[in-house]
Amino acid sequence: MKKLRNNAFSFLLLFGLLACDTDDETTVDPVAKTETIQASLQWTGDYAADGCGYILNVGTSKYKPTNENDIPNSYKTQDPTLVQATIINYRKSTSVFCGFANTNMNSVKIVKLEKL
Repeated sequence: MKKLRNNAFSFLLLFGLLACDTDDETTVDPVAKTETIQASLQWTGDYAADGCGYILNVGTSKYKPTNENDIPNSYKTQDPTLVQATIINYRKSTSVFCGFANTNMNSVKIVKLEKL
């Protein structure tokens, strides 16, 4: 009886762990794509001062880094900085509140960043 109880407990524990749904950035997304791009990294100001933080501009497209806290403060300049960035493009639009406006931008994670 004790062996049956231990087997049932092990089965339930294993089932519970496998059934967990994680919505983490590290979860592999079949739509996400890693790419290296040349872009302009723009510091628009702190959110508390009605800014939008960092925005990555590629042509007419704007991307919002999901990990902007990992970007060094040396990129917080008045003028945009030309960069080569390796990104994970999630190909999902995210809603960003900048001041009183709500803007939609594609979300990316910056994996590597170099000034050009």
